[in-house]
Amino acid sequence: MAASSLVAPIVGAYAEGVPALDPTLERIGCEIRPDGGVERVLPLTGTAADELPTESVGHALRHTLSRVVPVVAEVSGAGVAALWAIVADAIGNRALDAGAKESGALLAREVAGRLPVPRFSDIGGRTFVRRISCCLVFEVPGCEMCTSCPKRPAAERERLLAELAARG
Repeated sequence: MAASSLVAPIVGAYAEGVPALDPTLERIGCEIRPDGGVERVLPLTGTAADELPTESVGHALRHTLSRVVPVVAEVSGAGVAALWAIVADAIGNRALDAGAKESGALLAREVAGRLPVPRFSDIGGRTFVRRISCCLVFEVPGCEMCTSCPKRPAAERERLLAELAARG
C-alpha cells in the first residue's frame, strides 16, 4: 500500500531516533512492484536526510499528502476523508512494526490537519491498531472482511483479534 510505503521509513526513523527522509514529493522516488503497487519510498539521489529538521518532517508529509490524496481520490473514487483515515492507520501499523507506537502518535500530531492520531487496543496480550479505515477487500470476489475491519461488529472484531493473538 502506498500510504504504508510512504510513512514506514519516517516512523522507523522516529522510532530509532535518527533523521527521517524528507517526504517532500519532489525529493522522493517509489520502487514499484510488478503488480503496480508501491513497494517502498526512497529519497532521490542527492537528498540528504539531515537537511530537514525533525519537527518539519510532519509538515512536509502533510504537504505531500495534501497534494497526493485529492488526486488518488479523483482517480479511484475513494473519499478524501477515507484516504486520510488509511494514512492514519498506516502510521499506526508501521509504529507497531517498529515497536514504538508513540512514534506514530508523534508523527500524526506533526502532520495534523485532517489526519487522526492512530488508536491502539490491547487484546489478548497483543497491541493492534484500532482501525478507522476499511480497505473494502471483502468486496473482491473470494475475499473476506479483514479481521480488524472497523465495519465488523465490535464484539466480533475483538473475539477474532483475541483468537489471532492466542495463535501467536
